[in-house]
Amino acid sequence: MVTLQPWHNGLLQEFLLTVPADLEWEEALAQIEARLEEAKPSMSVRGVQVTIEFGVRQVSYELLHDLVALLRDRYGVLVVAVVSTDMHTQEAARRLALGVYLIAPGAPLSAEASADATGNNALYYAGTVRSGQRLTHHAHLIVGGDVNPGAEVIAGGDIVVLGTLRGLAHAGCYGNEEARIVAGNMRPQQLRIAGQIARAPEEDTRAATASRRPEVARIVDGIIQVSPL
Repeated sequence: MVTLQPWHNGLLQEFLLTVPADLEWEEALAQIEARLEEAKPSMSVRGVQVTIEFGVRQVSYELLHDLVALLRDRYGVLVVAVVSTDMHTQEAARRLALGVYLIAPGAPLSAEASADATGNNALYYAGTVRSGQRLTHHAHLIVGGDVNPGAEVIAGGDIVVLGTLRGLAHAGCYGNEEARIVAGNMRPQQLRIAGQIARAPEEDTRAATASRRPEVARIVDGIIQVSPL
């Protein structure tokens, strides 16, 4: 059954629309419209942002394009991202300039995936994560560039940012309190490790290119502490 539920995804407040892979497409469309109609009396649907979770379902560019247009034109809903493990669905989402994620941040993991989250199944992202983008991975995550203000990086294991971390970083997002956040220049809007949250302290204005030592954030005595690496 198609579900539509509000969720807090990092810095963003969105709706998560889950479309099971075993539904025929026409039935899925009917259920999507039914969920939106049901939501009207109890919440303001128009103008909200939605991430669609397809799982293993293969969705063509044409079908996804029509669904995005339907949600926008009939209900005023803005689709911002797709969660999918299917390469064709991922490519269709990219052509529509949507975010693409393998897993929805905060979703429960299987026992095997939970084990992977603390293993060596790391993802290396070579570029810079820009404002409004969200990068997620169920295990360790390495960013070769910067994480700009308004961007989010979320991982089941450690997060390593080789450049400057200015956005939100959430390591150990499935509850791993041993996870760490490492950055060449630690200037985040917010740090999260498992269920702990820390905001960057106010600091004197300094040049964006100021040289700083790499630092690591970890949970010590129940709170997030940042120290030189």
